[in-house]
Amino acid sequence: THVDWHEKRRFLKVAFPVDVLSAKAAYHIQFAAIERSTHKNTAFDHARFEVTGHHWADLSEAEYGVSLLNDCKYGYDVHDNVLRLSLLRSPIDPDPHADEGEHRFTYALLPHEGNWHNSTVREGYALNAPLFASTAKAAPGTLPPSKIFAETDKANVIVETVKQAEDSDALIVRVYEAHGARGTVHIRFGMPLSKVTECNLMEDPETEVPVEKNNSITLQIKPFEVRSFLVEIK
Repeated sequence: THVDWHEKRRFLKVAFPVDVLSAKAAYHIQFAAIERSTHKNTAFDHARFEVTGHHWADLSEAEYGVSLLNDCKYGYDVHDNVLRLSLLRSPIDPDPHADEGEHRFTYALLPHEGNWHNSTVREGYALNAPLFASTAKAAPGTLPPSKIFAETDKANVIVETVKQAEDSDALIVRVYEAHGARGTVHIRFGMPLSKVTECNLMEDPETEVPVEKNNSITLQIKPFEVRSFLVEIK
């Protein structure tokens, strides 16, 4: 969507009425998801007229649901069976020029089986962090059909961050559990490893993690848990 916005005292939303009945809707937040009611039975429910969300909001029954994805917006409301996303606004106080000018953004409607655990999280990341082509040159025939840096064997555990460490040549790899489940997960790396050390969010090393023969590590993860690792490559 491309918008040249110059309104005053207007709030632009997009709405999708869907044939889904549920007392609660789910909203993506960093490293987790939250649920909020879809009714206004109490004064408390009525006051929460909008919910902050990042990649998506979802309304699901037991076997079917619909997610509303976006790539840069942060306000949703889901009441009864209508999903709405806040796109642009134009208050006059405290900023009389809020949101004025040109905007480009994308939103998408995702029907799915089951609830948001099935595909919504990864589709949200695909929309917000799409693949891009590199101009780096390689000799003919030198590139493999596929290549990974790091991957997990569980759909509910997301490789969320890969970055250079602040104080060393190691890489920081951060994963989190996205569905509210616990269990064993294997993280496999696409290159030989010399050492992997679990660290905190300040990148202070804590516990060395054994590296297995296939350049993977194994860990037990808890619901919505965030884990960070210092990865040293041979």
